[in-house]
Amino acid sequence: MEKRDMWKDVNVHPWRGENYGSPTIFPFRTLILGESNYTEAEKFDENLVINCVRDDIGSAGNRDTKGFCKFSTKIRRVIFGRHTEITPCQFWSNAAFYNFVQYLVGSKSKERPTAAMWKGSSAAFFEVLSVLRPERILVLGKGNWNNLLSNISHVRIDETTASISVDGCNALAGYIFHPSSGRGFSYQRWQPVAERVVLGHNLAVNSDAPR
Repeated sequence: MEKRDMWKDVNVHPWRGENYGSPTIFPFRTLILGESNYTEAEKFDENLVINCVRDDIGSAGNRDTKGFCKFSTKIRRVIFGRHTEITPCQFWSNAAFYNFVQYLVGSKSKERPTAAMWKGSSAAFFEVLSVLRPERILVLGKGNWNNLLSNISHVRIDETTASISVDGCNALAGYIFHPSSGRGFSYQRWQPVAERVVLGHNLAVNSDAPR
């Protein structure tokens, strides 16, 4: 658990796996960037994301059928393939996870963050980058991606990827459709993108030019 006084602008603390700094299943320090926080108001606190990941690691049985566990399974499969044997414990021990919008959007994912929520969350994200210093960022959701590029210095590489730079943190970022987006999420379409962003060695990070 992150200490409260470690974060100035971050309301919901990121998950950081014990091997994040020297990952064993990724070639780079990898941040999974979700969009928003959804839960009942009484459950919304700084440990919401951390507790979701811990529950995922500790779940068994029909774990892939609902909630964060189902979401987590899709993330692992879109990076490593639909038949991957990498477990939640292995995955989260090596990754960081953070939701960009730092407010409670609602109890269900159908509710959308407001413009004020997006804008008010930028400082927290910059703080997370300065602390975690990821080398690769997998962005979940096109709205999340568009907001990110509108608020951060970047150089476009192609339709789905860009190199970003914030206070000396240079990273390759790329987006896929959000795993909770239902019909819009296709492994055939997004697995090659996720694999290339997270595992690929041939994409250079160029921080010399502004967006």
